[in-house]
Amino acid sequence: EGGDAVKIARIANDAIAAIARSHPKRFIGFFTLPSSDIKASLEELERSVNELGLRGFGCFANLNGQALDREELFPIYERLAKYKLPVYVHPTAPLATEAVGIDIMPTLIFGWAFDSTVAMTRLVYGRVLERFPEINWVVADVGGVLAFFAQRAINIYTGRTDEIRHKYGLKENPLDSFRRFYVDTADHPASTLRCVKDFFGADRMVLGTNYPYGPEQGRVLVKNSLKAIDGLALEPGEREKI
Repeated sequence: EGGDAVKIARIANDAIAAIARSHPKRFIGFFTLPSSDIKASLEELERSVNELGLRGFGCFANLNGQALDREELFPIYERLAKYKLPVYVHPTAPLATEAVGIDIMPTLIFGWAFDSTVAMTRLVYGRVLERFPEINWVVADVGGVLAFFAQRAINIYTGRTDEIRHKYGLKENPLDSFRRFYVDTADHPASTLRCVKDFFGADRMVLGTNYPYGPEQGRVLVKNSLKAIDGLALEPGEREKI
């Protein structure tokens, strides 16, 4: 909150920019923002883009316990859209964590996937994707469980199309909106990625590794991620897209 958020964001962004400058062929830096203060966020966004050369916004699937589709964040999205910058969304403890009383381990296993899925759903049904089509959204860990529940989403929309359009004011089919997300493949096996590919397509899958976390200073998760891509038996063009 407050001044601490601004200070920490500046420190983080300066450090990321220094790494990207030192290795320009290897890294592109994303900035963080003190989202509890919208005015300060816009100032830090401008500094990050125009002074530090950072190229996107990295955030959690909920910010300060608030959903990503709340209108207070729209000035940030407007600025991101102006610069045509992507947003990388990573899950954190979901908003329901306290209510259900689960601790950190089941939260990491199941809660994060729920958090990402809720964030994507709110971005679609809250019309954020419709209002800011210039923004590319990339969601960590295959986009939660969206790909696994695709048929359920299809069935509900098909059976309640008029009701959904009227209630949420959507102009486009939400299923088409969901397929506009990019999702990373980090440390998921080929069996999972097949389902993800069926829903999103290779065009919207991005290689993820979770490096540098995990055993052997992160090398095990990198190997796992590459092995999973190999297990998809992709066409050369599809592999290159990922």
